[in-house]
Amino acid sequence: MYESLFSEIRLGQTTLANRIVFGAHRTNLARHGLVGEAMLAYYHRRAQGGCGAVVVGEASLVASDHPWELMIEAFRLEAAQGLSRLVRAIQDSGSRAFLNLNFHGFQSSGAISRREVWGPSAVADIAFGETAKAMEAEDIAAVVEAFVRGVELARETGFDGVVVDVGPESLLRQFLSPICNFRQDQYGGELANRMRLSLEVMQAVRQAVGQDFTMGASLSLDEKFWGGIDIEAAKEISQAFEDQGGVDFISGTVGTYYNLYLVHPSMHTPAGFAVELAEQVKQAVSVPVIANHQIPGPEMAEEIVSQGRADAVGLVRPLICDPDLPLKAREGRAQEIRPCLWDNQGCMGRVNNSRGIGCILNPEAGLETKAVLPSKEEAPREVMVVGAGPAGMEAAATAAERGCLVTLLDRAPEIGGQLRLAGRGAGRERLLLGVEYLTQRLDRLRVEVRADTEATPEMIAQAGPDAVIVATGSSPNPRPFAGEYGAPRVLDVRQVLAKEHPVGDRVLLIDGDGGHKATAVAELMADEGKRVTMVTEELFVGVSLGPLGDLYFSRQRLLQKNVVFVCDVRIDRIEGCRVEGREKFSNQPIVFDDQDTVVLALGSLPEDDLYQRLKGKVAQLLRVGDCVAPRDIGSAVLEGRRAGERL
Repeated sequence: MYESLFSEIRLGQTTLANRIVFGAHRTNLARHGLVGEAMLAYYHRRAQGGCGAVVVGEASLVASDHPWELMIEAFRLEAAQGLSRLVRAIQDSGSRAFLNLNFHGFQSSGAISRREVWGPSAVADIAFGETAKAMEAEDIAAVVEAFVRGVELARETGFDGVVVDVGPESLLRQFLSPICNFRQDQYGGELANRMRLSLEVMQAVRQAVGQDFTMGASLSLDEKFWGGIDIEAAKEISQAFEDQGGVDFISGTVGTYYNLYLVHPSMHTPAGFAVELAEQVKQAVSVPVIANHQIPGPEMAEEIVSQGRADAVGLVRPLICDPDLPLKAREGRAQEIRPCLWDNQGCMGRVNNSRGIGCILNPEAGLETKAVLPSKEEAPREVMVVGAGPAGMEAAATAAERGCLVTLLDRAPEIGGQLRLAGRGAGRERLLLGVEYLTQRLDRLRVEVRADTEATPEMIAQAGPDAVIVATGSSPNPRPFAGEYGAPRVLDVRQVLAKEHPVGDRVLLIDGDGGHKATAVAELMADEGKRVTMVTEELFVGVSLGPLGDLYFSRQRLLQKNVVFVCDVRIDRIEGCRVEGREKFSNQPIVFDDQDTVVLALGSLPEDDLYQRLKGKVAQLLRVGDCVAPRDIGSAVLEGRRAGERL
């Protein structure tokens, strides 16, 4: 099974045991500019899972190029010791270790370095908004020297090779791209000139370490933006990298900061959307090519390699979600793989908010040093878990892994809770893979699941479990505004998803969420032919989607489906279906009185009645998830894991 995927491949002077590469990405796990224990454990865990290579990213090559606070400051002498430990941890687990060498250029700011940022021209990045200093000859020489020092550090600390970053977040791509390179000297103008800096870097790196050290390049094969690098230019660039730059392999990426929904795609972006680009480059060069982006698992990966579309595949989020993906696939246990949901909340959402990396479905991601190993007990404890949403399902599974005899109850006819409900939103069906995975895990662990069962203190007392975990979730706030209103004219988004009442043709959705809870329901109703108006107190609709990389794409879809956005409006009162509010900054009254249905995407309240009634009446009582405080899926799953570990 997966014979092509698990065959060896040679990248330059380095042989990989298989063709799965854990790609470079930010983790925010560095501490004080150095490799910390959390970062060491994070990468070690992925190598243990059986991938062929691990590419370590987020290294700052010079003090002035420091876009993110929590980076490895590779320019410091103290960095070498931690990097050496990291390399050994990766290699001792059977993987090969590569260091990603990047200079961010004007995709940065001087907030941390307190220095100007550099770029090919005096332009500002769309994300950071800081105008760059147009680089002079001495700056260009300094960049080349920084890459040389980086590769020398990689060799000294034991890495098997390096990847020169010419991708979406790279100064070298900025020089390649007509979008931001307006120079009139030998580094600007025609493509041969725009390639000059990248080739100078690669040639200098190769000269510094010779032919016996592996060097690859990560290249944006199509910027997917007007006037930017396209696949025809990328093929010419790739050929030059091979012939003149001396690269041993090319890793194909896509996009720029202008379209982060492609760089870090959400579940709205099709699987394997960038493979065709890698395939075209493979036909243009003789060195191995790695395909990246939205490759969900071993089935597609095997197909890509076996059909010769690429020589290897880069996986990031799937291995964040399940480090053991390669091992499970190789052993014929692909059905046990924890699926990445492409939701970006735990990975990109956390990292872009300067928090350590995580995963909504893998509660150990980024917290590997705090993980508690399962331990079987000689006398199994009996555990009852009430509530089969993501928190309760994870708690039940973890308890069973630790040797407990577990019964899981839920009053709904189907388990899955809000995760199942959210999967009914437009384009959010992939969330249902999370329900499917957790359900199968419970089956394998022989957890007794009783759906359509209302738990009561009397029932629990009669059963006499050794421990009870309450995961009863939350319910929508029934009265968030003044006035007299309610179903069927005024509904919560959960009621819409559950189809509890018909929704009229004209819908006003009051968005106090700013995320998929509102946008996915608005899109669902628009797909059903409703005329939807979204009103929010925020500056714009979808304000919480920015860190997830899904803001642009979600708003684009909504606007193309004729959804109307009304922003900066604070709601005061609802009477029947009449909504009264005021403009946030002018305080001018505004009234919506021509709607058939009003839909609320607002806060929730914990359903903790059972927990309160059980306090002091059971031997061990824990509660997890929304019944503690309504939050997100990742928090629910993490608390479920921690509760199971406490038993």
